[in-house]
Amino acid sequence: MIAAAFVLAPAVAFAEEIQGNDPASPGHFQVEQRFGYVTTFNPQQQNNGRRATQRALTGETEIGYSPTEWYEIALTSPYAIARANVPMAMGNVMDNGVPGYSFQSGGVTIRQTFIQGDRLERTVFLGLVSRTILAPQGGLTPDLWVANKAGAGQPGAPRFVQEATPRVAQMFTPIVGVNLPNDYQLIFNANMTFGIDGAGSAFEPSVRFVKRLNDRWTVGIEHFSNLGPIGHILPWNQQMQTLYAVADTRFKGFEFSFGVGYGLTNASRGLAIKTSIGKDF
Repeated sequence: MIAAAFVLAPAVAFAEEIQGNDPASPGHFQVEQRFGYVTTFNPQQQNNGRRATQRALTGETEIGYSPTEWYEIALTSPYAIARANVPMAMGNVMDNGVPGYSFQSGGVTIRQTFIQGDRLERTVFLGLVSRTILAPQGGLTPDLWVANKAGAGQPGAPRFVQEATPRVAQMFTPIVGVNLPNDYQLIFNANMTFGIDGAGSAFEPSVRFVKRLNDRWTVGIEHFSNLGPIGHILPWNQQMQTLYAVADTRFKGFEFSFGVGYGLTNASRGLAIKTSIGKDF
């Protein structure tokens, strides 16, 4: 099962995934449905504007196919019930034009996963994920950072803001996994995303540490982060940092994943829940 949580841009990360576990069986399709709930805040606006709570129900439908044990290709459609970036008025007064909640589409993502087929027998295994993200006009877009031109020359203004809205973006994710004694496993990912038809980039490392309890249950923790644009690390409270307790199980051919987490910084503070169900066909 590929664990995942999806949240709305530009306030928080567009797609947070730990890759490296089980793609579809060779010669089979895999259908996976993911859902999530997030509570976070829109970025702090200039002129000391108030931050507005952003709650979102998120989802993603994915259909993948593995011709071999080391390669999988998938089409993914992310979506959310959320509101767009909340405008702020000056003087700590919320703008009366705050948009309401509505259904938003994230378009289509083409994902290709390359990973060693004998990874469970190796002490260390490697992989690579490539995602091409095609977002609709005005829809959900990758959570990328751009230079804060509006805040230039203003004391205390952040150097970068999450206002990039490319319709085409590319993400590369190297995978390093370690199978430890006593059925423990450690997986490290590092999403590197950049806009193709517009400015913006993001560096999002993540780590998963789990223990296999038996043939059906795996439990552990996952940590996701968005450190800022590629080549720059933002101050701690401007970063996205979320820690999850997770559990994966198998039942009658289905794979289930559950996670409950909480944001650790001012920019990502809030409850986060994720769940997914998948099956090979």
